[in-house]
Amino acid sequence: MSRHLDFISDIHGCAQEMKVMLSALGYEHRQNYTHPNGRQLVIVGDITDRGPNSIEVIRVTDLMVKNGNALYLPGNHCDKLYRWFLGRPVQVGHGLEQTIQEWKALPPDEQQKVKQKFMGLFEQAPLYQLFDDRNVLASHGGMQKELIGRTDRRTRNVVLYGPTKLNGRREPERIDWAPSYSGRPFIIYGHTPVWEARLVGRTLNIDTGCSFGNKLTAYRYPEHEFVEVPSTLPLQPDHLNTFNR
Repeated sequence: MSRHLDFISDIHGCAQEMKVMLSALGYEHRQNYTHPNGRQLVIVGDITDRGPNSIEVIRVTDLMVKNGNALYLPGNHCDKLYRWFLGRPVQVGHGLEQTIQEWKALPPDEQQKVKQKFMGLFEQAPLYQLFDDRNVLASHGGMQKELIGRTDRRTRNVVLYGPTKLNGRREPERIDWAPSYSGRPFIIYGHTPVWEARLVGRTLNIDTGCSFGNKLTAYRYPEHEFVEVPSTLPLQPDHLNTFNR
């Protein structure tokens, strides 16, 4: 029997919406969020940047993972924050500057605690995860059939940043890979914000742009049910993809 799972993606510092979602999904909060029926939360990347409280999302995620109530998978924003914490050159933009500002406002000892929590989360996170006898795969940016089972550099790029192609300036740009996906596992992913959860073939995009003022969406498996929490942030429609509009 498959484990009952709740997938959410691209929280992007929206701690309030995350907590409302956990409550809506039936998780109870005492010292930690746990589900009375043993369900597990699967966080499909990008817990920081853009939203108002990335630090709190890191804390909640870290505690749930350590207690076995959640699985965290990395996203491209997670990768950039991790590299920034390592002191590597990173382009500070697209919301990373907000996370850094929030982190720098903490007392020094708290800065170290948060840094250690996040870096520990990132370092122990699998690139992607297969569930239910390999029938379901969660990956932040998506997946390509031939990469399933691999963890090399190309796979890492696709998992974090989604399948891409080079444009006329020899720069990578995202492609709509879902219609051509023909692999066996059902892919649950995020990364590209859409107005509504987007089911195409055996793929499901659950990034519904919470940090852009739309909503946070959870997908419950194996029930195939959706739970939605409206964003408290101003709507920025130009940031939401129009695949299904």
